[in-house]
Amino acid sequence: MFNRLRGPLAIGSSVLLLAGLASACSSNNKTTSGGSTASATGPMTLDSVCKAGATEGSVSFWADVEPDTFKQEIASFESSYPGIKVNYTQLQPQDQVQRILAETQAGHALDVDASSPDSASSLPLFAAKAVVEVDLSQLGVNPNLATQVDGMKVFTTQRTYGGLAYNTTLVKPQDLPNTWEELANSKYAGKVSVDPRGKWLAPISIVWGKDKTITWYQNLMSQAKPQVVSGITSSLTKVISGEVPMTASGRDAEVAQMQAKNAPVAIKYLDVVQETDQLGLLLKGAKHPNAAKCFLAWKAGEGGQAAQLKHEFKGNTATPQGLPAAAKLAINGSPEDLALIADVGKQLSKLSKG
Repeated sequence: MFNRLRGPLAIGSSVLLLAGLASACSSNNKTTSGGSTASATGPMTLDSVCKAGATEGSVSFWADVEPDTFKQEIASFESSYPGIKVNYTQLQPQDQVQRILAETQAGHALDVDASSPDSASSLPLFAAKAVVEVDLSQLGVNPNLATQVDGMKVFTTQRTYGGLAYNTTLVKPQDLPNTWEELANSKYAGKVSVDPRGKWLAPISIVWGKDKTITWYQNLMSQAKPQVVSGITSSLTKVISGEVPMTASGRDAEVAQMQAKNAPVAIKYLDVVQETDQLGLLLKGAKHPNAAKCFLAWKAGEGGQAAQLKHEFKGNTATPQGLPAAAKLAINGSPEDLALIADVGKQLSKLSKG
């Protein structure tokens, strides 16, 4: 089961990476499956794990962050732990999962130690027993960042929220819809874009259900006649240029990043707000398990969170600013929710292509 453990956590919540915090290393996929641990019999601390990681020399990590941005983010990690080099590959979450499963099924040694897919994309990794459980709270990470996936405790590294992004010079806030259903109106014809993959709108089905979501999307396509634009960055670029003044592919982090560059863009949260969590996963068969644990503890901890907020505008905030009082969060709460999102996403994608 996929079960949220944590309560509300605001941006800037302190996560203390104390080297003296100890954990009891257990068997059962927590130590041997990911390679040797810092200490097979004694307590494991952040200090001991990172020292063991330094003897391994490097960690291979996959995520979907732009390489230049990632390089800036990890500067403080590599400064604190100069013995651990981070070898990074940019891959979309689905591509991360597919490559890991392909290597595992082929019996090949993994080319990666840790990865960071979103929760919906990650489920096949848990089903394949490809993830090693690591309780990062025993390495100083805030326990409120823990999530249960298929009975295994893992930790989130980022959380983002979806809404309607718009050009602030071309669109007045009072002229925007207050609900997703209101967006399915001919008065918005040609003024909004959607992603052809359906991935950013499919989570609405957690609140509405499959049938209502698909019916609404059919109405959106026939009434608002949205332009089809793949990717959040591309969608926001068109919004900022005025080519398409609104996009249903808005997300808080990317909008904040554009705002920091003085771009005329803002986000309005409607009646359902889609939440996306990124996970920090240690993989079974990792060649550098201690270096990976050290890196994941940093990434989910105070230093990594500060770096991500600075360079990506992404943290582990519980609720975004400007959330309507009556809004409902579309949270991935179970394997059934994740399966629903995948199913609805495929249906929306077909409708997007006509």
